[in-house]
Amino acid sequence: MDWKAEAKKELQNYERLKMSLPNIRERIRGLEDKMTALKSSSSGDTPVQGGGSKFEDMLLNCIVEKERLILTYKANKTRVKLIERGLDSLTETEKIILTEFSRNKSGAAVDIISEKTNYERTHIYRLYDKALYKFTVAEYGITEF
Repeated sequence: MDWKAEAKKELQNYERLKMSLPNIRERIRGLEDKMTALKSSSSGDTPVQGGGSKFEDMLLNCIVEKERLILTYKANKTRVKLIERGLDSLTETEKIILTEFSRNKSGAAVDIISEKTNYERTHIYRLYDKALYKFTVAEYGITEF
């Protein structure tokens, strides 16, 4: 596994992961509403031998989808917390550098960072490598050895 590539992916996905949390909660609430709105099975809705009724199928589909969304929500929330732990360990300059590199292609990112900090390109790349390492260590709790 390439830790640098993984750290870059995490930073690139951070905003989307963060935005997904309220959306997933809303979808779960919608499924819960749907499940309570489903009417009980009528006597004419008897299952065929070995199968379920339409009501049972709809309810089971809702249950499965809800459970998958709950698992996705928990996983995304954990990832967001880990990323935020990594970002919290950085200085403001390091945050700017990682944020710009995750949002832009490296050439454009360097130009933006250079304007904000007045650092030379080579110095920005060195700071980027150090900040990425520091972020990764803080995110995953790895201690230097």
